[in-house]
Parts: sequence; structure tokens; C-alpha cells
Amino acid sequence: MSENRILLIENPAQLRVKLDRLCIHRDGFDDAFILPNDIAVLVIHHPVVSLTAAVMQALTKAGAILLVTDERHLPTGMLWPWAGQDRLAGRLRQQIRLENNPSYRDDLWANIVRSRLETQALNLKYLEKKGSLRLKRLVTQVTSGDPNNLEAQGARHYWKILLPEGVRREKRGASDAINSRLNYGYAVLRAMVARELACHGLQPALGLGHSSGENPFNLADDFMECFRFCVERFVMRSNLSEPFDSNARVRLLDFVKAEVTINGKTFRLPSAIAETVNGFVRVLTGTEKVLPLPGL
Repeated sequence: MSENRILLIENPAQLRVKLDRLCIHRDGFDDAFILPNDIAVLVIHHPVVSLTAAVMQALTKAGAILLVTDERHLPTGMLWPWAGQDRLAGRLRQQIRLENNPSYRDDLWANIVRSRLETQALNLKYLEKKGSLRLKRLVTQVTSGDPNNLEAQGARHYWKILLPEGVRREKRGASDAINSRLNYGYAVLRAMVARELACHGLQPALGLGHSSGENPFNLADDFMECFRFCVERFVMRSNLSEPFDSNARVRLLDFVKAEVTINGKTFRLPSAIAETVNGFVRVLTGTEKVLPLPGL
């Protein structure tokens, strides 16, 4: 995985593997080639795109995520690789031990909540909006497992200030300029986190704070909480008056270039995600006790 490229297929195309490279064929254009190892996420936007089983095999072996969208370009499904399958059994035992230690698991979730609140506060300050002090106060009040649901309290405060008057945060079916961009960015972010979990042989269904029996990516949803601010910051500084077309979607993906500070060190977003997931593995193996998270 030498690069973290997000590849969008937004026109009719045929995808196949040729000489160990992904070949993208479009009528009237020269074939384009890319190494599977250079792809973090492949997003299929157009309904007239065909790909072979060899393409899916090559992508999953390389640890890439395949994301499929609907007619509104909102993600509907994801193909998740088993890149770390040689470690699956050992990692699963470690995750089950953590699952059976609810006190420690709740402590880890509390740190994720603190990270989310702190990065929300940083975002408001960065965007020159008021309200960051209240979020910082909530950070100091979070206890193990967040029994008072300060994450939700912080979210209500954050979105009320962050979003323009008359706009509400909508997770599903949104068509307005802000929510459609946020949901698209979050889907790509979720795929990036899921990819990192796969590369370490982690079972994504076993989460820390997220625990839905219908969600196969609870753990990915846990860790992406700490990095949502990268999407939010980019969206709120983008030109929201332009249509959310192909060009706008490509520009939105520049959020992956965001710089994230963890324990005094600065990373680009993909490396920051890797640092946090690596830290979680160290927690599982007992070599560390605290998760490395942005904002803390």
C-alpha cells in the first residue's frame, strides 16, 4: 500500500486486470492503468461500470476498499478486504478479551468521546465561530463509558453553531449542499478506517462505543469519530453554492490531505488513522494502555 489514492469511476467503463495492473477502459479514450497497491478506496459512481472478479480479488488482496453509490452518489455498499487474514484468529481473541473487560472498554470509549469533543472545539475556533469553550468544558466532564451521553450533548451544541441558520444535520437522504457533502465525505472516511482495520486483521463489528448488532462496522464508526472534523472543516470552507457534481466530489476528496496532530506529532489524515489503529493493536497486545487520538 504505497499510496492512499481514492479513485472515482464516474463514467461508463470496463475494469479488468492486465499485467498485474488495474486497467480502466473507456470508449474513445486510451486505457488507464494503476497498481492495486496504490488504491485506498475505489468508488463506483456510474451504473454502467463493469468489472471482473479478478479486479475484486486484486483490490481486496491489496487491502483496498470498493465503495458503490446510488443514483444520488450516496454510498450504498462496501466490499471489505481480509488483508490481515493471517492474523484474524489471534486478533479476534484479543478483541473478545477486551469485550469481556467492559470497564477498560468503557475507558477507551471515553477517550474517543473526549477526542471528538476536543476536535469539534478546535473546528469552531478554526472556523472563527463561538462555542468552543462549552465543548472544552464537556471534555473535562466525560467519564468512563460516557454514561451522561456528553457526546450527544456536544453534538447538538456543535451542529447548532456550525451549520447555517435553517440547516439541520441529516444523516440519510439529504440533498442540501452541506449534508450531501458531509455524508459523502464521511462515507469515504469510513472506508479509509475500515481499510486500516482490515490490514491489521481486526474484526470491525466488535466496537467500543458503537455496538449495533446490525452494523458490521462498529469499530470503524468508533475510530472515525476522531477524524470527522477533517471532513467538516473542508466542507464548511468549500464553495457550497456550486452543484455537487463530479468536479465538486473530486475537490471534496482533498480532505484526505488534512494535517492531524496526535501526541505532538503531525500526520496527514491517512497516516493519522494508521497511527490510531496501530495504537489500538498495541492496546490489545498490552504494550500500551491509552489510545493515540487527535486533540488529546
